[in-house]
Amino acid sequence: MDNESVEVRVITKSRDLDDYDILSIQSLSAAVPHETTESFRHFIWAAMATYAFGNKSIDNVMKNYDYIWQRYKKGVFENNPRILLLRSMTKEIKQAADALEAIEIEDNLSQICAKAALVRLEATFKSAYGLIRKEYIFESDAVIRIILEQIAWAYVAYGTDPDKLSMLKPNKCITKLKKVFPYAGKLYGMLSEWAHIDASIISDYKRFHAEGVPVVRRSDHNSQQSGVNLMCLSVVYVKMIQDLFSIYEPEKSYKEIDRMNHMYEEYFRLGNQEL
Repeated sequence: MDNESVEVRVITKSRDLDDYDILSIQSLSAAVPHETTESFRHFIWAAMATYAFGNKSIDNVMKNYDYIWQRYKKGVFENNPRILLLRSMTKEIKQAADALEAIEIEDNLSQICAKAALVRLEATFKSAYGLIRKEYIFESDAVIRIILEQIAWAYVAYGTDPDKLSMLKPNKCITKLKKVFPYAGKLYGMLSEWAHIDASIISDYKRFHAEGVPVVRRSDHNSQQSGVNLMCLSVVYVKMIQDLFSIYEPEKSYKEIDRMNHMYEEYFRLGNQEL
């Protein structure tokens, strides 16, 4: 391939919420898709190093500073086991959502709406994962709360008379979801405390201000709990899709749900180890 045949584009937007790893040296950072290879990341690192050194040739840097790369490359891939589990979870969610989208259903408005709501949640799960990875605790739980509400709405909408769909309120569907997810009410209450500024949070704000404590935006400990909640709902989500639309054969359904349960339990175990 000659140089003239290589197309160069500046991407200002993407159709998807891509997942990136960040490579950094000194004051320079570059985002690379998480599925890229080590050799690709080597070239990106060399390009940044070339710029930082004030050189013009990337080949010179790769040849003369390879010893630096050998040390640096150990950290060029995400190695946090919790993040890796969440990343795997989002892939499972996408596969389930794609399988549901491909399902043809009858001309039934209630089923059409339930299907659409569940398919759209693929992006919501991915958004929540991104917030958890950056440890934004309040925003994470607000998005996770939306996931719980929308799962509940889809569950109730599926069996609702089409003429009554417009009267369904997501937050009012939580009680009925308890029939298949008993923990729904307790989880919804916990998420609501973080998603809204209730009295207890207001008093905390006042106390923190008086004590000169900086505003808390990120927390590894709290984001770990948010991850537990998201992983839990991922199991509910896949099971809900299977129960309503039978996207998998019975044997495969068992394996898919069992895999999701295993990831949830492993994430929970890792969180307890860190306490």
